[in-house]
Amino acid sequence: MTIFDWLIVILYAVIVIGIGLWSNNQQTNTAEYFLGQHRIPWWAIGFSIIATSFSAASLLGGPGEGFTHGLLYLQLQLGDLIGYGLVIAILLPFFMRLNLTTAYQYLEKRFDIKTRSLGSICFLLFVVARLGALLYAASLVVATITSLPLYSAILLVGTISIVYTAAGGMAAVIWTDVLQFLMIFVGLGAGVWAAVSGVEGGFSALWQVAIDHNKFAVLNPVWEPESIHSLPTALLAYGVLAFAIAGTNQQAVQRYVSCPDASSARKAILLGWFSGFIGVAAALFLGILIFGFYQLNPGLPQNIHPDDILSHFIVYHVPPGSAGLLIAAIFAAAMSSIDSALHSLATCITVDFYQRHIKPESSEHNALRVAQWLIIIWGIIGIGTAFYVAAIGKALLPFLIKYNTMFMSPLLGLFLMGVLLPKINATGAFYGTIGTAIILVISANFSWLRLPGIWHSAAAVPISIILGLIISLFDTKPSKQSLQGLTIWT
Repeated sequence: MTIFDWLIVILYAVIVIGIGLWSNNQQTNTAEYFLGQHRIPWWAIGFSIIATSFSAASLLGGPGEGFTHGLLYLQLQLGDLIGYGLVIAILLPFFMRLNLTTAYQYLEKRFDIKTRSLGSICFLLFVVARLGALLYAASLVVATITSLPLYSAILLVGTISIVYTAAGGMAAVIWTDVLQFLMIFVGLGAGVWAAVSGVEGGFSALWQVAIDHNKFAVLNPVWEPESIHSLPTALLAYGVLAFAIAGTNQQAVQRYVSCPDASSARKAILLGWFSGFIGVAAALFLGILIFGFYQLNPGLPQNIHPDDILSHFIVYHVPPGSAGLLIAAIFAAAMSSIDSALHSLATCITVDFYQRHIKPESSEHNALRVAQWLIIIWGIIGIGTAFYVAAIGKALLPFLIKYNTMFMSPLLGLFLMGVLLPKINATGAFYGTIGTAIILVISANFSWLRLPGIWHSAAAVPISIILGLIISLFDTKPSKQSLQGLTIWT
């Protein structure tokens, strides 16, 4: 890292914090802080939707995937399209018509308060675990490339994310997400330029190497349940997981309901998918070019992990200026996920617990201050979690990834019970969800019950619905009045 590279990174950080401070002047109530007063353009929300899920791990893993498997990872974007399509068709009408702030308010309207709290807790457990993992993974890369101590990198990334998220609210999160997504493309472009200019014959030479090694194959129709590079797995297993994350995750839902109307929300979702498709394709393409680069310029360590290939390339082969852009892109990818996690945590706790249980009569001013303090508190907790992961090594990350499914899959089943099955009551929904979570925990600890990880959601959702239906048969049937406007049939 040269002085010029550091100036690029510092300038980017200053701009991001500046957006948060500018947005802070407009924060007068919770509607503005949580939803941007429904004034944010749908196209900005669309870019924010994908920026939220395009983490530093995505930016590093994408080139690693492209290097190893070519374009096969693009099959998962078809699963994403299925997931987003189901959200538009099944869940979005309820989110928009009921004028919700959190997705889990629907669960109280359809079932009861304890079911709403259960849904909120499932989300909180998911995002708290993910926050520490995101912060650690991003900081590890920043530390590797910049030679900063790991704990200093964690503190730097975490502090910047906390400051602009707490100050600016939803508007700051979305507009910085737009900037960050654009920055990711600038960084990817810098990487492509470095790869192309680093070989004799330039782009055509790298293209030919990719063709010779079949790197441009997109579809693999072979049935391979344990492989994410199998089309049936991408469509079925990942499609259900994408539906769960896009439809029941407050980070995504908060963006939909920030749109002024359902039509704008649909356009934002489709733009989010399309921009995500382009972003993933660009990251994979960079990995393919880096593969060609190292075929023509030997020197890559033999046992290097795919996720470390981009970092190695930046350290040893990217010239000054381009390195700064790539580091800024990694910062952008990290913060676009971290800010969303922090803001959605604060929104969920403030709306679903503080305003609902602790102080229902709380003023707008007090609720706003509670949300801001929650962002600071959870940001500090996230930094502490990342410190803990750093102290014990990477062993915790697979644990977090595996158990995240245990929170989101039953949550999707819970929402589908409400929307699709009028016969399911609050008792069935509540205990069916808890029962499914217990089954997932048991199956994760007994080898004879284990499914490939990506199939957990596809199995858990129907299990939760069946359990909810069976339990409801032994309890009071919901009245037609209580279902009015809350299922697709009423």
